[in-house]
Amino acid sequence: MTVGPINAFDGFPVWYKDENRLRLQLNVDPTDPYSGITPADLPNPTLPVSFPDNYPSEAFYFLAEAEMTTGTGERARLVLALEAAFVSEVPRDGDQIVFGRVRIRIFGLQPNAEYTVTHPYGTDTFIAEPDGEGAGEINFTEDIGGFNGGEFELALNSRVHPFLKWDPNVAPLAPEGYIGDPNVPHPITGSVFVDSFGQPQNIFRIEGPGIGIGSPDRSTTPGLDPDNCIETRLFTVLGKISTVSGVDVTRANYTQTDSARGLLDVFAVSDDTAQTISASGNGIDTTLLQGINGRYFARVAYTGDRPPASVTVTNLSDVPNSIKEAGPVDFITATANYDTNSQTLDVIASSSDLIGAPALSIEDFGVGEIIIPPNGLSTTSLPFAPSQVTIKSTAGGKRVIDVSVTGSPDGPIPVEANAGPDQTVVVNSTVFLNGTNSSGAITSYNWIQLSGPTVALTGGTTATPTFVAPASQATLVFELTVDGEGGPSTDSVSITVLDSTPPPIADAGPDQVVQQGAIVTLAGSATGLATSYQWAQISGVPVQLTNPNTSTATYRFPAQPATLTFQLTVQGPGGISSDTVQVTSVPETLTVTRAEYRTGDAEWRISGTSNVLQAGASISIYIGSSLNGTLLVQVPVDTLGEWGYRVEGSSQLPDQTRAISIQSSSGGTLQNIPLNIRN
Repeated sequence: MTVGPINAFDGFPVWYKDENRLRLQLNVDPTDPYSGITPADLPNPTLPVSFPDNYPSEAFYFLAEAEMTTGTGERARLVLALEAAFVSEVPRDGDQIVFGRVRIRIFGLQPNAEYTVTHPYGTDTFIAEPDGEGAGEINFTEDIGGFNGGEFELALNSRVHPFLKWDPNVAPLAPEGYIGDPNVPHPITGSVFVDSFGQPQNIFRIEGPGIGIGSPDRSTTPGLDPDNCIETRLFTVLGKISTVSGVDVTRANYTQTDSARGLLDVFAVSDDTAQTISASGNGIDTTLLQGINGRYFARVAYTGDRPPASVTVTNLSDVPNSIKEAGPVDFITATANYDTNSQTLDVIASSSDLIGAPALSIEDFGVGEIIIPPNGLSTTSLPFAPSQVTIKSTAGGKRVIDVSVTGSPDGPIPVEANAGPDQTVVVNSTVFLNGTNSSGAITSYNWIQLSGPTVALTGGTTATPTFVAPASQATLVFELTVDGEGGPSTDSVSITVLDSTPPPIADAGPDQVVQQGAIVTLAGSATGLATSYQWAQISGVPVQLTNPNTSTATYRFPAQPATLTFQLTVQGPGGISSDTVQVTSVPETLTVTRAEYRTGDAEWRISGTSNVLQAGASISIYIGSSLNGTLLVQVPVDTLGEWGYRVEGSSQLPDQTRAISIQSSSGGTLQNIPLNIRN
């Protein structure tokens, strides 16, 4: 399967083409009975389709569906689609996505039993999950494509190809220009798979214990037990055959060395069949592009002291013609090199526009924008080499250049001594010196005493020696020397010895009110001499503290209403002190952005937001005007506070209130939300 050029109208590919060279276009015409789109799918049903303000939230290049009834009278549904949609279901330029879908929904099965589903794009085996009401069900959806906007080629990795179409050997024929009628079940052709009987898998078949007993779709295939198998060869099929190849402009660069004329280099893509594509515009003689296999190019002359504001590229083979406009920009030629010895970045750049002489610059990569002088050579002092630089022109050109590197290699990190922070201790106490924060490839440690009453150091050639403080007040200074690459390096630390000192007074800070899921900072302090801090949680939902042995600790508040209590303990030469702080959550804010039920597909579409921005929260959706109704589903809230539920073929129906109610695990509730019920 291949993907076509981008449509200027809506930003989606003009077509997708399968291995049989069948090309299908996106059909968003609500007046077309074969499009699957109705005026009700538009924000304003009374206005024509326009992008993005009056455009459906989903549409199809291809859609094939089959349905059966199980022996228990429940629904079995197969959906095979190449679907166009949007990242957040809201039409917005840049959010266009396309994906291939295989969806299998079967209800009324034996729980925990194995079922095999055969369909045109493969064979899948499932274990029926208990539905909570004594039966089993299969809810399988496989969506493969780009889901971040663009990335249209990722849909080529899905199973949904080659496209299925109505079997032309079975009357009636598909409507002219289409591969089938989505409103009429019909036998199909197109599967490349062959079943165990050597027949093409143009079928929807389910094999499993007792599924055929009492079903109107019991298997008629010789060799299969109809008590344990149901099948159908009737599919509804949607797809409009593309009559246009389309065209897209990948590049349009101009070169101007003469004040009266210049040249345009126009690059375009279309289908890989032979196309007639032209370039035209103000000051341009219409010129045909040359190319093969969907790639086209022309060098076009123009007159005037400046290039045309736009060039029109037209696929003359299309009826109606496909047209793309592109604004020509200059072409930038450039090289970039970083020298490690001089620590300079040299960029040589020039524009194809010698008459307009546009200004060139290097986009900010952390050091600010760098202007390239008119001579085209920029030398910049930098302590590091960027991997790439982006050069832009005031004439619109842009070029990303990999930076080459020359010069000597960097040396290893030199050793650096760190004797630790100054300390205050009491007489006769054991004192610990700490040089573990020294850095580099250290080969030796050596401590000496520089001043104060002489003491005996234990472990003076280690990172952490000890000594016993003298019996009277004094100040002692010690020096640490570390050796290794780039060494030696020295640092000193001062130890003040006191007869006594009052205990520190801990302050855990004021009580806080925070949002659920928020990062909370516990900012403690101490009055007096404190040598250590320690935070501990003493009540509430357990959380994980970060940096609990410092004055400032953090944690994420749980996604539920709660009050948490923490204790700060500080210690110094004079003793220990503690203080507590309480942190309470603010009430949750919930919204519902969509509440919809579609009767044709038995499909629920419900979505909304929460101000609790933490994974782990969940939303319970109830059918009816209060929380006493039937639980429809429980869905998670993502880290952006968004939640949603969308499922087809649901066995749950709205009640007479035509409303839903929701309750969050974070404490919020909304009741009696109107439900939009439509076909």
